[in-house]
Amino acid sequence: MGKRGRRAAQPAATAAIVLAGLSLVTGCTVTAAPHPPAHSARAVSSPAATAAATGTPYADEFLYLPPAGTVMGTGTLADVTGHATGHVTVSVAADLRFQVAITGFATSSAPGLVVALSVDRFGPTAGAPTVPAVDDPVGTTDGTTGDQVLPFDSDGRRDRGNLSYFNSVELVSDGTVIAAAPIAWTIPDFYPGLTLKDSGPKPYARGTVTSYAGQPASYTVWGNDNSQAVATRFGITQDQLFYLNPQLRRGDTELLRDTRLNLSIAYR
Repeated sequence: MGKRGRRAAQPAATAAIVLAGLSLVTGCTVTAAPHPPAHSARAVSSPAATAAATGTPYADEFLYLPPAGTVMGTGTLADVTGHATGHVTVSVAADLRFQVAITGFATSSAPGLVVALSVDRFGPTAGAPTVPAVDDPVGTTDGTTGDQVLPFDSDGRRDRGNLSYFNSVELVSDGTVIAAAPIAWTIPDFYPGLTLKDSGPKPYARGTVTSYAGQPASYTVWGNDNSQAVATRFGITQDQLFYLNPQLRRGDTELLRDTRLNLSIAYR
């Protein structure tokens, strides 16, 4: 694994359309630089702090929202171009936000490392296709040793509460990824056994399809296509199309011409 610089600044999203230029690619995906994180790390809370919360603004926001304290995925930090160690856990915080915790954290880098969920792949799966969604910063480390917990808000999340399209948690210093933890997710599959079948071009769904191993893998949007018609073409619901494409805003109808949509759970 070589040195990886952080990407160019993310372009602003326009209302009710998907970001242009998103595509399925092979290998590590080049993505936009994360926005400055809103949270700093704090000390790990006691087990009592993970008691189920009620009446939070997040309770009705997601299709899948397990009880506070539920572990959603785990991983172990490994060096990329720097030195950092620690065990990473993605879980549900006491107020039902998501959080990234790093236990046994130590680094030879300066304090204030950016912690981000990323679509980048490291290790044995580095060459697999990946959805080119933007990285999602969740906070910054406090100090160079000690356990860290970084809750992050759900405002604007488009993934229905299933974060499994992110492949790793990265530590970033001055635009360079210095360490990364590939995440093994334990989030249940929203749509087990979901399969798509192309029924051919239809009004408002006249784009082209790319297949992989005999199954539809991606769809390139044609002019005037809309998400409902595209979903119907492939025998799935509009909600399932949004699930397969976390970069879409739920409820989007108009799709930007030449945008490439994912059609495979394996490449979500």
